[in-house]
This record gives sequence, structure tokens and C-alpha cells, in this order.
Amino acid sequence: MLGFFAIVLLGASACSKGATTAVSAARSSAVPADIANGQRIFRADCAACHGAIGTEGGVGPSLRGERARKNVHAAVAFIENPEPPMPKLYPGSLDRKDVEDVAAYVQTL
Repeated sequence: MLGFFAIVLLGASACSKGATTAVSAARSSAVPADIANGQRIFRADCAACHGAIGTEGGVGPSLRGERARKNVHAAVAFIENPEPPMPKLYPGSLDRKDVEDVAAYVQTL
């Protein structure tokens, strides 16, 4: 009987992990990130503080090697809800796809 409950608990645990993965996958865009669009948006909206190619810094920090500090999902979350003085452009001038594209571009720096 104890073995039965252990199997039920393990199965429930596996189902909840699968559900979490499914929810996470549903949140991401079905369309792959467009790095060229991300670069274009970055130059228009981010370069004034982070430098023309994101590596100079200035008012904002250099983003060189940002992928070592944040994965793309963390970068998306930060762009959506930045800490001051970074401006909050989502939702507003940037939509979710734009944010994903910028995050993907930043990962290339």
C-alpha cells in the first residue's frame, strides 16, 4: 500500500512539472525572435543610454556579455519591468514581440 502512494505522489509531481513547462512554453512567442528587428529597436530606443552597439555603457550599463548574467527569459522579464532609471516601454511603444526581439539581440552582444 505504501508503494502505491509513493507512485501516486511521484506521478503528481511529474504532472505538475509538465504543467509548469507547458505554461512557460505558452508564454513565449510562437514566432522566433527577429534579431535584426531587435537591433533596429535597440538603436532607436536603447542606444542613447547603452551605446550604439550596447557595449559602451554611459548612462546605462554596458550590455556586453549580458547573456552570462541573464538568460533570454530573464532579459525579457527585465525589459518588461525594468528598474529605474531604465524607462518602461512595455506595454506601450514596445509590444511583446518587440521585447523578445530586443532581448534576443542583447544576447548577441
